[in-house]
Amino acid sequence: MIQRNTNVENRMHYGWMVLFGGFLTQIILMISLQTLPIIMAEVKIGLNLSNSSAGTIMSVFGLTYAGCSFIWGYFADRFGARNAVTAAGIISALMVILFGFVGDSFTKAIILFALVGFGAAGIYSATIPKLIGAWFHPSKRGRAMSLITPGGVLTAAALGIVAPKLSKAFGWQNTFVILGAVALLCTILIYLIVRNRAADKGLTPIGSPLDAMVDSAPPAKEGGFGDVLKMKITWHLGIMYIFWQLAYMTITVFLAVSVRGAGFSAVQAGLAVTIYSLCQLVGQQIWGPLSDRIERKFVIGIAGIFWAVFSIAYIFVFGSGLSNMYVVVGLMGVGMGMVPVLLASFTDYFPKEVRGTGAGVISTFATVGRFFGPMIAGIVADATGTVSSVFGFAGVMMLIAALIALALPRLRSKVA
Repeated sequence: MIQRNTNVENRMHYGWMVLFGGFLTQIILMISLQTLPIIMAEVKIGLNLSNSSAGTIMSVFGLTYAGCSFIWGYFADRFGARNAVTAAGIISALMVILFGFVGDSFTKAIILFALVGFGAAGIYSATIPKLIGAWFHPSKRGRAMSLITPGGVLTAAALGIVAPKLSKAFGWQNTFVILGAVALLCTILIYLIVRNRAADKGLTPIGSPLDAMVDSAPPAKEGGFGDVLKMKITWHLGIMYIFWQLAYMTITVFLAVSVRGAGFSAVQAGLAVTIYSLCQLVGQQIWGPLSDRIERKFVIGIAGIFWAVFSIAYIFVFGSGLSNMYVVVGLMGVGMGMVPVLLASFTDYFPKEVRGTGAGVISTFATVGRFFGPMIAGIVADATGTVSSVFGFAGVMMLIAALIALALPRLRSKVA
């Protein structure tokens, strides 16, 4: 059934509440991703772990986090993004809490954080693109995603300060319980706030033409993995995302290491990571809105080339002075602000019936880049004898990703 658009101009569109729900997902995600690494030193002592054991826990977490996105994407298509995000958030939050209560051995840590990773896989990239696609017209999706992603940067920065203080005051076990409870509260709020489609509220997506109609018909039958895997765009986006992840993970792992390798302190290395993260906030507010004005593939290409240029430039300023290195790192951060545009493109290129599955499959492709990026970069650093060379490797990988993005099909006539 088609109904007249009932959007009211002088009242806040409910889509902004859904966007707030998307922002809350970033809090859950960062608690799941960052709490253990931040207080790993205390956990290692408490569980008598070796460096190898600690690394294994994070590797298993990373495997389930990156490898299970396709499951949650399909879940979102079949049962709705709201239910998918809620279920994923509950699993992650409860496993974080449970680790605080019963995580007294290496084996339990492995099992519980494998489950945390499984839940975290459904909190963001596999599900949010479908939700934003249902609530925002294509001309507004870049801006919408750029308002959600800052939640992750801000939460990660806050956790870096709060988690150690909580651990010192209450112990690392209670820190997981407290932060897990925060994640669970955010999940409950998401369930209460979020709705799957604008039509569920008698509305059209934000940014729709004034004469648009509300489509109140039930959602079409969902597609499946087979449908998505047969689409050429799946492989095009997937290959692009693999190269993007090769670059992204290389710098994630080696940025602080490179600053230390240049002879600077751990605090100065940490500040480089902070600058990189905060400058991503700036980039997100540039690239996201820009992608609503011009083809998103061009924005991904431009931002990717921008990032690649300064990643390679880092080799030339390496060791020349901390200020020069900070400037280049900051400019790399601006380039990395393209993340919202990537996720918005997942929404654009897949039909609404398979947006969840499509985004989930592409996110699962990331496992290849996440796994091999740091490994290959480490080999490059050993072969060249200098850690700065990994920035050259990362720059080349991002340049390839940018060129693949520029070859994506044009979306001259975007549909919701």
